[in-house]
Amino acid sequence: MTPERINELYARKLSGEASTGELAELEALLKDHPDEQFFQEMFTGWWQSGKNHPMQQLEDKDRHFDFILKNAGAAMSGDSDAPAPSTPLQKRSLTVYYYIGALAAAVIAGIVFFNIPALIDAAQDGFQRSAGLNEVVTRKGTKSKLLLPDGTKVWLNSDSRLYYADNFSGTQREVRLEGEAFFDVVKDSKRPFIVKTSGIKIRVLGTAFNVKSYPLEPTIEATLVRGLIEVEKNNQPTAPKIKLHPNEKLVFNKADGSGSKTDKTVKDIASLKTATVQALPRISITTLSENVTDSSRMETSWVFGKLLFEGDTFRELAAKMERWFNVRIIFKSNRVANYRFRGVFENENIVEALQALQLTASFHFKIIGNDVYVDRK
Repeated sequence: MTPERINELYARKLSGEASTGELAELEALLKDHPDEQFFQEMFTGWWQSGKNHPMQQLEDKDRHFDFILKNAGAAMSGDSDAPAPSTPLQKRSLTVYYYIGALAAAVIAGIVFFNIPALIDAAQDGFQRSAGLNEVVTRKGTKSKLLLPDGTKVWLNSDSRLYYADNFSGTQREVRLEGEAFFDVVKDSKRPFIVKTSGIKIRVLGTAFNVKSYPLEPTIEATLVRGLIEVEKNNQPTAPKIKLHPNEKLVFNKADGSGSKTDKTVKDIASLKTATVQALPRISITTLSENVTDSSRMETSWVFGKLLFEGDTFRELAAKMERWFNVRIIFKSNRVANYRFRGVFENENIVEALQALQLTASFHFKIIGNDVYVDRK
């Protein structure tokens, strides 16, 4: 418990919230545990350099947070590149990383970190009543990176919510997702990792995968990068389960598709390893190219700060841009809304992104506050 207490006190010290008594307690603990001094000094250096760097002032807290996590991950895993979903993190460092990450997440503009008392219906949310429930919220225009209590790394896309218990003390590790997230799950053969969405449940032991489940979108997507995941429809525990292999993507249609044809199709899917499943009312599986890097794949490029679109209609792209840039896009012309685009946004702001689209299509836009009005030219 001592290392966890040191991490907690150090996080409070860095945020300026530590009392005189807590500072004295921290000093005494560090004297008794000199091995912890190295890690705390290391984080202090990153924290201060992030605050003093001209590109990382307080008004750019998301970049500051990314600076801390990138350097922490690089030092502890030996990886100096951008966050790589396939890079393991040494278990010794997880506790320190967790507290600093939680502290940084709490101060990022647009990211809210809650601890909800256990007054929630366990049958509804699948969490034990005895455990508190954490909720991490990323608003539009923001993204979050965090570590769960077991060391699993999560990248949370904009306009998303992730719920998880204070600890994973039971026989399985469960989270609930609304929105989009990339998971790099720490392997634990005795405790499977469960991701619950509004339509499907995903079960894994140790793997990396992306889940997209926005409430207002008609489909839920699960894309496997490595390992193996098992998917089942909610409220149908006896139905055949679908196994995904690397570079496979499952799309679940939320629309009601009940009937014998659906049931038969799901049984057929369970035995498939590759190929595209055609004409399914609710579920389809496609095999993705193995020659595309995670940073260039539409399903996972957002983790690397890229908004990739391949043949999207302007209306479909607008839904992604609204979350990405924290704007609302209003179309004055259905013809313009049906234009199709292919490309990628990386460092552009909303004006630059729209101007780039204008290079391939004729339309006019006007921005008033957070509202973007798009019309024929």
